[in-house]
Amino acid sequence: MKQIIVIIVFVLFAKSTFSQNIDQSKVPAVVLNAFQLIYPNANDVHWEKEDQNYQIKYKVNSKPHILKMDYKGYVFQHLQDLYASEIPPVVLNTIQPRITYFDIEDADKYEKDNRITYEIKFKIDGKHHYFWVNEKGKLLKYRKELKDSEVPLSIMNSIKSKYGNIDIDYSKYVEERGEIIYIVRGEINDNDHNFRFDDKGNIVKLVVNIKNSEIPDSIIKTLTTSYKDYEIRDTDLIEEKGKTIYILRIKKSKDQVYVTFNANGKILEVK
Repeated sequence: MKQIIVIIVFVLFAKSTFSQNIDQSKVPAVVLNAFQLIYPNANDVHWEKEDQNYQIKYKVNSKPHILKMDYKGYVFQHLQDLYASEIPPVVLNTIQPRITYFDIEDADKYEKDNRITYEIKFKIDGKHHYFWVNEKGKLLKYRKELKDSEVPLSIMNSIKSKYGNIDIDYSKYVEERGEIIYIVRGEINDNDHNFRFDDKGNIVKLVVNIKNSEIPDSIIKTLTTSYKDYEIRDTDLIEEKGKTIYILRIKKSKDQVYVTFNANGKILEVK
């Protein structure tokens, strides 16, 4: 399964299973008229139907937009690619204290449920910085990629003393809702480790991709009785809030399931 811990971000405009491209001639008049009234200068327009809703991809002044409307022509989501000059000063004023200079790589404006969020992306010294700020200038989230040397020494010492030397794949700093989290991912003894630390250096969560030989015997025993003939494809050990669980991805023919166990081999969840 090799979970990648991601604090993420926004997942915008995920396509429905039933999404399909449609010709503009097949769009209901009420929807088409509403769109053309709002964006009369739109060009390169592409329509998709998602159940009873419509997703429209188009450009205005060479900048991409994605709009979602219901069957009555009501707009409920809008994503707009911005020029740097279109970013409100109140948003830039929030960003400025956290970086030394502006070199904007990408900027988007996202509207949903009458709320507006600006996502601004920078690249500084080869590392990305992401900001999510609302229209009033409130910082919602800040994430930046770290150099290995920027990971606090207390965190590196904690990893080394408890788990061994880590070969870092990536590390991140995340600030959200008044909390600061450090994410460190890398290999220790050929196993992928994903750490989340708070700003005091305490481990908040750990995910380790482990070998089959490292799965507790109690879990193997349960598997042989409850999932006979299933093959173990991947296993993650997760430590969080003082509890340890194991998530196994197992497969037999075309049947694949994820089974969550406690350390004693009890099945907690099946997906």
